[in-house]
Amino acid sequence: MRFAPLLLVLAACPAKPAQPTPPPQIGVGCPTAQNVYLAQFVRPPEGQPGYSGWAMALHGAKVDSVEGKPAFAAIDPATATAAGVPPAPQSVWILPPNAPMCKATIGSYYAEAIDAQTKNMSYGITLAGCPAPQDPNDAGVAIAMVSSEAPSECQPIAPRGIASRLGTNDKGAWSRPTKETPIPDAFAKVVPERACTAPDCEKLWAFGQVDIGNKPVAWSAAVNWIEIPPNADPKTACTWKVDAFSGFFVAGPDGAPVKITEGQDHPLALFVVLADKLGAKVLLADGTGEYSTYDLANGTATLGRHLVWLIDDPQAYGDIDHLGPECNAEPTAPK
Repeated sequence: MRFAPLLLVLAACPAKPAQPTPPPQIGVGCPTAQNVYLAQFVRPPEGQPGYSGWAMALHGAKVDSVEGKPAFAAIDPATATAAGVPPAPQSVWILPPNAPMCKATIGSYYAEAIDAQTKNMSYGITLAGCPAPQDPNDAGVAIAMVSSEAPSECQPIAPRGIASRLGTNDKGAWSRPTKETPIPDAFAKVVPERACTAPDCEKLWAFGQVDIGNKPVAWSAAVNWIEIPPNADPKTACTWKVDAFSGFFVAGPDGAPVKITEGQDHPLALFVVLADKLGAKVLLADGTGEYSTYDLANGTATLGRHLVWLIDDPQAYGDIDHLGPECNAEPTAPK
């Protein structure tokens, strides 16, 4: 009823000419590599209070001790600045896995205590207003882009598998490979030569590729040579000598793969390529507590951002290119 007088007034007014419908808002393309981050959905330990939501790391630092420091706590801007945290971006768009892009609301700075072999602190900002990952078992890692307008023309393209020779891990038992897809010809001169003949040695590999406009622009690669002693004891599988070659590559000016080595304190793996209507724009590679972003142009990759936000125990860095027996469970002899 409270709207009736307004309706009567509007009914008495002469009709106005129809206004043209504004065109739909057109989004912008990908930002530069310096404006691409990773965000993660964090949750407190089950049954314990704490922050639950998106967080975007901005800085990491070694410390002598984390004793008495909360696992995850909000801090004020002055404390963040004193700790070396750079200013927080003011317009962040989150692109979660299997979900639409979302404009985030910048929250508070935070400090996270990392009680690893090397004690360290991770700092960043919380991001509100975007839903949690649809799958609760999802790792909850999202691309975060700084842009004043929605970068809806920017699309993430993950590498697709193009070649592999892998065994299988089942309940701690590792079986030798029974099928394979050959190593791509483009990597014939890239992968090192090494003698390896079964049953004393198994050569394993996995390759991924990102295509833009039906042309490859980037690759991921991992090759393992596993030496298996005769009559090996099942309990020694994690002591078998493994030589590994791995990395990520971009298509050079001639289309041949060029390995990227800049911006890596520890090994990183190709995570995604961001592309818009102008083609491939940004490559993002990540690893344990670390990631780098690169601007892609004219067959080159130029480092835009390298962030080490967490320093883990040394053994945590070996898993990124490990293709053989799983060593987080009691191993058994290869079949």
